[in-house]
Amino acid sequence: MTIGFYIRPEHNVAVLVHAGKVSDEEFLAFYKSFVKSDAFDSSMNLLVDLRNADSSSRSVKTLRRFAEFAEANLTDVTAHRKVAVVAPTDLSFGLARMYEAFSSSVQWDFVVFRAMDAALASVTPPKDPTNSQSGLTRPIQEEKG
Repeated sequence: MTIGFYIRPEHNVAVLVHAGKVSDEEFLAFYKSFVKSDAFDSSMNLLVDLRNADSSSRSVKTLRRFAEFAEANLTDVTAHRKVAVVAPTDLSFGLARMYEAFSSSVQWDFVVFRAMDAALASVTPPKDPTNSQSGLTRPIQEEKG
């Protein structure tokens, strides 16, 4: 159905939210558009939320094409970016791990998680107990665009 995103600049993270079934063409078009948009900052960490995604339409061919796109457009990025994918279903988890293998030439820490809390911890700064403004003050999944 849709892929959307919002930026959490205070945590240097872009959150990409997949919902429903997204065709291979829509998937590729979204990410190509996002990477070329003014919203994309190559130093940002990425959190990909597949909790509400229906990944049954994702093809291996599209994952390879996406990996080729990432290699062509992101390998010269000097920032060491972190990418966390939340994939609670077996299918989404397996496809994300497959993509991880295909994109091994891109310099990023790419990790697939089953749960949001672990994914959040991997891409956001640790909360400083002496400063209530650091870390996440509310769960990211409640954030509205």
